[in-house]
Amino acid sequence: MKKLIIVVSMLILALPAFAAEKGETYLGPVLGYHFFDNDQKLDDKAELGLRLGYFFTDSIAVEYEIDYTKTDHDVKGDTNATSLSVVGAKFFDLTSYYKPFIFAGVGGLLAEDDMGSLVAGIGARIIANDKISIDFRVKDMLHSKGGRNDIIPSIALNYHFGSKMYDYPEPKKAEPAPEPKKDTDGDGVYDDADKCPATPKGYPVNAAGCTEDNDQDGVYDFKDKCLSTPAGRPVNETGCTPDTDKDGVFDFEDRCPNTMEGVTVNSAGCFKSATLQINFGNNSANIDQNYLENIQKFAVFLKMNNHINVEIQGHTDDKGAASYNKALSQKRADAVVKILTSKYGISKNRLTAIGYGEAMPLVPNDSPANMLKNRRIDTVVK
Repeated sequence: MKKLIIVVSMLILALPAFAAEKGETYLGPVLGYHFFDNDQKLDDKAELGLRLGYFFTDSIAVEYEIDYTKTDHDVKGDTNATSLSVVGAKFFDLTSYYKPFIFAGVGGLLAEDDMGSLVAGIGARIIANDKISIDFRVKDMLHSKGGRNDIIPSIALNYHFGSKMYDYPEPKKAEPAPEPKKDTDGDGVYDDADKCPATPKGYPVNAAGCTEDNDQDGVYDFKDKCLSTPAGRPVNETGCTPDTDKDGVFDFEDRCPNTMEGVTVNSAGCFKSATLQINFGNNSANIDQNYLENIQKFAVFLKMNNHINVEIQGHTDDKGAASYNKALSQKRADAVVKILTSKYGISKNRLTAIGYGEAMPLVPNDSPANMLKNRRIDTVVK
């Protein structure tokens, strides 16, 4: 029990001090149960008492207490036991209505063997109102004879007078109503959160109060009919890159901007009635055997259309120097012309081989797969 009291006392000491009022006095009856040390040969009994306390600082009080019980001595029979104590009590502020405390002092026990005592303990005070409180405590009395030790738990009802016991917190004053938030541009987003405070009236906005332009082409999304325009492409008022002849090739890339509607075009936007698909290995102008069938079919197309001429266009990816790539693309175009003329008898006068190097990529050169697509042959019927 002593160890428990010491541990709890240390925990209580870590709390902030309770603030009563200096000069406050309290008085009340005490009901306890006296556990006598076995050496005293006295039966444990309930006891009644009276306690008087006085705060001489805001958190420290001095207490005077007298308790009485009628008990039985193991040999002598009925015995009266009176305990006296004078202690100092230190109160701590846990909540507005719950105040733990510790106390220590001196006292004595008047029974079969009168003896002086050291007194210590812990407790808690419950505050009911300005005048009434209830104390719960455990008192340890260490007597001067034989190291005898009595433990007395008790409850007391206190009446406070002489000064106000506790300053209850004043009710909080009502805070003034906040000023209404402003939305200067009327877009539904208040100014304090609006990152675009001058949005034109009627424009839809996001949570930040801004009209979005996700593809950053200068045309807001609610007007943009082409929401994924690649960066850098010119657009019209609808946010789209124009394709005047509607051949699927944007005007800024279209080498044949007036192609008749409905015909098939190549990557340059020019009419093609037959395609010749050939791709090349890296830094190579050799034609893979897998493409010979494509060349044969294209030769058949040329023989059936003797009136047309064809431009054989060679292309590269952007790996390497542009001048080198241009020469490499020319070699690729020449290799195709050579097979068409030597193997299939197409007149060389009908074929023009031109290498465009890396200038006309089919797709961005941002992956090995896309680079392979750009290492190609295109054909333009003229």
